[in-house]
Amino acid sequence: MSETLVIADLQFEVRRSPRRKTLGLTVDRAGELVVHAPQSASEDELRRWVRRKMVWVHQKLALKEELAGSAQHPDFVSGESVFYLGRNYRLRLVDGQGAPLHFDGQWFFLRRKDRHDAPQHFRQWYLDAGTQWLCKRVGTWQSRAGAAPSRIGVGDLGFRWGSCGRNRTLYFNWRVLQLPVRLVDYVIVHELIHLREHNHTPEFRRILDCVLPDWRDRKSELESGWQSYVAFGIDDGRGATV
Repeated sequence: MSETLVIADLQFEVRRSPRRKTLGLTVDRAGELVVHAPQSASEDELRRWVRRKMVWVHQKLALKEELAGSAQHPDFVSGESVFYLGRNYRLRLVDGQGAPLHFDGQWFFLRRKDRHDAPQHFRQWYLDAGTQWLCKRVGTWQSRAGAAPSRIGVGDLGFRWGSCGRNRTLYFNWRVLQLPVRLVDYVIVHELIHLREHNHTPEFRRILDCVLPDWRDRKSELESGWQSYVAFGIDDGRGATV
């Protein structure tokens, strides 16, 4: 059973780690509140610490509600914009096409009779086209980051752009392929450094500074501007986090 805290009518999930030495707090894409804690931290200690962070928590929740209202959802009509690696391509509905979805480098062609299933077809297209690209892109950064994954996976990550899993496996959300390359690079470098430093410690940030000196600008751009690019796969209008 997971450990939780209820403070000021908000529920916080507590995730403990034997490797963690400090307390941390995150607000995930859907508004889930997560406290990251050492194994030895007592419940009273956690409650006191979280109460001191409540102003920050409410600010983050309010920002996510604001971003949720600005998300755009596609209608899948001819002329609509579709983003791939931050570039804007146009969609065209067609009748005489063998495959449900086709991309010729300039246009996305969607078979008209498959319009209602368009989100699933686009998801599969991003998975097919983007997996190889992401693997190559990770290769361009791994020497500079000083870490190499054992495997790379691309799929649905829920509320996260990327994740560092067990056995040195890096996972990436297929939705990241709609973002500009500079923002994808931030996600890639962020996860590569997690292979060296599991938590967001001062050492983690020091390495980020060395590998990607403008990472703070990219992180801010990702947090505030993802909705300009990401439409497919966003069911609730909220963005992902790393």
